[in-house]
Amino acid sequence: MPIYLYKGYDSKTGASRKGKLEAESPKAARQKLRSKEKIIPSELKEELSVQKSKSSSSLFASKVSLQDLAIMTKQFATLQVAQVPLDECLKALTEQVDHLVLRNTLAAVKESVSEGKSLGDSLADFPGVFDRLYVNMVKAGETAGNLGLVLESLADFQEYQVAIKGKIFSALSYPGLMITASLGIIVYLFVSVVPKLQKVFTSLKITLPWYTKFLISVSEFLQHQWYLVIAAIGGCFVLFKYWYESESGRATFDRFSLVVPMFGSIIMRVNISKFTKTLSTLLGSGVPIIPALEITKNVISNTVISNVVMNSKQAVQEGESLGGVIEKSGQFPALVSHMIKTGEKTGELEKMLQHVANAYDAEVERKIESMISLIEPLMIIFMGGVVVLVVVAMLVPMLSIMSQMR
Repeated sequence: MPIYLYKGYDSKTGASRKGKLEAESPKAARQKLRSKEKIIPSELKEELSVQKSKSSSSLFASKVSLQDLAIMTKQFATLQVAQVPLDECLKALTEQVDHLVLRNTLAAVKESVSEGKSLGDSLADFPGVFDRLYVNMVKAGETAGNLGLVLESLADFQEYQVAIKGKIFSALSYPGLMITASLGIIVYLFVSVVPKLQKVFTSLKITLPWYTKFLISVSEFLQHQWYLVIAAIGGCFVLFKYWYESESGRATFDRFSLVVPMFGSIIMRVNISKFTKTLSTLLGSGVPIIPALEITKNVISNTVISNVVMNSKQAVQEGESLGGVIEKSGQFPALVSHMIKTGEKTGELEKMLQHVANAYDAEVERKIESMISLIEPLMIIFMGGVVVLVVVAMLVPMLSIMSQMR
């Protein structure tokens, strides 16, 4: 059902009013405003409609951030725990949510639920907005009759995902900023400082050592053929993207990312935390372990860890222990497989997985802090080395000139 934005005046007090409401048509919206809301509309405009199709939901998917979804889910959980009827919950969410695409999606979900469809199936019509994890947890909550608790758990998990992305961003942004600044200073030295000294050397017609000639050649190249550098960088980026999107390239890159100094241990711990947290959340919401492992596999971005989870799902289907399969893979630390085995034996797998996730979250924070504290002096040493190299290469000819003048 379309949503209309309206502006008007209160028929009793004359005060200006504005808001939004659902109606089948503009005419029905005006009638509803006059009869129920007692508002004389002066302006009426339909919001962007959302079609219930996979293609359109994919189109809008990139416009709904995880943060917006987490806020909405938390509000949804609060309403459900307060035992507000489902259609009233969806109506309230439609009115409260600020994000246009998400609001219209919820309006379409409300309409589908009003027609007799379950909430889980209605959300599944929009796979670009609500992923498999979200849909399956909602379905499990509907089946178990604890939708409010499941939504609370889902909201907590989404907030955790936002926090993890923030940690990864902080881990990459500082080194990226330092590298960019360093390259900027180096380019400035070669483009601005070296050419000025080169003119001095040329005017005095002195013999230059090989390393000074090399720096001058680099400087001239950056001044006159800088576009080749940009073209080379762009070409490397395109080739890397093509290689990375191939199955073998992605697998090779993901294996390398787990062993690269400094970053590898962080990437490994982030993926382990995501695996244990996702599986714990799904199991705690009543999702059976086989579909829970299937969903978890799709959540993990690293193909090495994802393949271990896929193999674990197949092994568990055949009656094997999850902890045993994790241990045989050799990809996880011994602590993870030991905790999972303990959870399987005691019947508290969900809690054990949560403990592992919390432990590795703390490790990720420590690793990021230690990496940042290490990168700063390394970048200072690198920058100092480059500056010293340029100074020495330019200073030696200057000392030669001074000695000849004496």
